[in-house]
Amino acid sequence: RMAMKRLIVPALATLSLLLAGCGDSGAEQDTPRASSTGGTSNLEAVIGEIDELSIADKMLDNADLTDPFDGAGAYTIFLPDNAAFEALSAAQRKRLESKEGRPEVIAFLTHHIAVGAVARADLDRALDANGGSIELESVVDEPIEVRKIDGQIFIGKGDDAPRLTGTSELASNGVVYVIDGFIPSAK
Repeated sequence: RMAMKRLIVPALATLSLLLAGCGDSGAEQDTPRASSTGGTSNLEAVIGEIDELSIADKMLDNADLTDPFDGAGAYTIFLPDNAAFEALSAAQRKRLESKEGRPEVIAFLTHHIAVGAVARADLDRALDANGGSIELESVVDEPIEVRKIDGQIFIGKGDDAPRLTGTSELASNGVVYVIDGFIPSAK
C-alpha cells in the first residue's frame, strides 16, 4: 500500500499570519493551499445556489446551521447531493430536516468539512504530486482522506466512499464540493 502524505490545510487567517511573519511561506509545492481568492458569495449563499444541494440546504436551514458559513473562517465543504439524501429512509431524512435532528446533522456535517479553502486545481495538483492520495485536516480530529483512482476523486476511506460529482463552487470564504454520498466516519 502506498504511503499517504498527510497534508494540513491551514485556515486563511493562520496562513496569512505565517506568511507575514516569515516572509517566505516555505510551503511545499504539492500542498493544497488556502486561497484568499474566491467567489463573491459566502458559503451559505453558494450552497443555496447549487440545485444538487437543495435538500442539504434545507437541512442546514432547519437545523439552524447556516451561521458557521456566513463568513468567519474558511472551509472546504463536501456535501452529499440530493440523490444521497433521497436514498435515506423517509424517517431518517425527516429527522435530519428537523430542528430535533440538529445533533445528527452536526455529527454528519463535521466529517464533511475541511479547514481552509482548497480549490479544485489545488486539490488535483496535490493528488497528482502525492501518488493520488492525501488527507485534509477536518474540523474534527479525524482527517478527510481524498483519493484519485482511475480519474475519479473519492472522499473518505473504504470501497464505498463517495465521489466528487464534478460540481464545485468557490465562495468568498471557502469551497463547496458536491459528492454522491456520505463520508463514513472511521471511528
